[in-house]
Amino acid sequence: MADTLSIRAGHRAMEILRDEGLDPARIKVLAGASGSAKFLVLTGIDRVLMDLFKGRTETLHLIGTSIGAFRMAAFCQDDPLAALDSLERGYIAQQYGPKPGREEINRETLRILDAFIDEDKIGQVLSHPFMRISFLSNRCRGPLQSEFLPLQWLGLGLAAGANLMSRDLLGLFFERALFCAPGEPPPYAAMNRFPLKIFGLTRDNFRQALLSSGAIPAVMAGISDIPGAQGMFRDGGILDYHLDIPFLPCPVPPGEDRLVLFPHFYEHITPGWFDKRLNRFPDRDNMAGVVVVAPSPAFVQSLPLGRIPDRKDFYAFKGRDQERMACWREAVARSRELGLEFMEAVESGRIRQMVKPLRTCP
Repeated sequence: MADTLSIRAGHRAMEILRDEGLDPARIKVLAGASGSAKFLVLTGIDRVLMDLFKGRTETLHLIGTSIGAFRMAAFCQDDPLAALDSLERGYIAQQYGPKPGREEINRETLRILDAFIDEDKIGQVLSHPFMRISFLSNRCRGPLQSEFLPLQWLGLGLAAGANLMSRDLLGLFFERALFCAPGEPPPYAAMNRFPLKIFGLTRDNFRQALLSSGAIPAVMAGISDIPGAQGMFRDGGILDYHLDIPFLPCPVPPGEDRLVLFPHFYEHITPGWFDKRLNRFPDRDNMAGVVVVAPSPAFVQSLPLGRIPDRKDFYAFKGRDQERMACWREAVARSRELGLEFMEAVESGRIRQMVKPLRTCP
């Protein structure tokens, strides 16, 4: 089978995979990153994940930001494949006018949400037999609380400048908001690099909380009417773009050496939204138990545009929506190859030879 996949792992996960392969019973957390249209290249992997967890009874914790949170909400439904299909179709079908404003973008996002999760399905997500969903948003401080665009841009500029000096300074501008389903608390609920507030997910606040996780500053309106959660909330990817968080306890309790499965569109992890152009890598301890499953560079180059889908395609294909949609559908169709290779690598044990180190900070 062609090497379409890249498997990267933190130092502890490397040892486990090379010793025993990927045992689904070892997986404690399933993670999904921000990335807008990039998720389309993962749909082939997403479709086989439920086979990996078939028959499971132990709690599996799901954590995501932005489109990663949307994917997690699809996994937790009674028919996850139908939910993933609806999410995929709804996302590809987006169309905008020549100069879309925040209201138009918010309307299209609501349309996508309506297409794959309604009130009945929210109940399915919150009462899943073994999956416990949670997702991250950010409660804003200072000028980023405002919907007045000049103040938002000022706040973003100040936050970007502070991030250049130290990522820790972003706590002056944002407070992590972790929205959690009822049941067993997630193992990452004690993360403390930034101020953290934990909110319970309910039928009343689920949709607004999920929307807040993907509310891109200056592009979309913020979400300020979340029942049980006061404040102005924006995109969870600002602080946690690719989820550089302590997924699992460190040090590891005896007999509790578990893994985080992270289907991702890149071989690397970028900690925060403001780090996209910086040479900054995730914390070694945070990534210790993480297994990243990503398309290989060769696979990406073989896609129609020589790259994975991107939100910038809305501008690159302006006025040519049908061409964009065709390219995205082709990427989705090709992604089935990734799902097939992933399952073959797990079932055959070939993943033991495929795994390579995930780049982290020392």
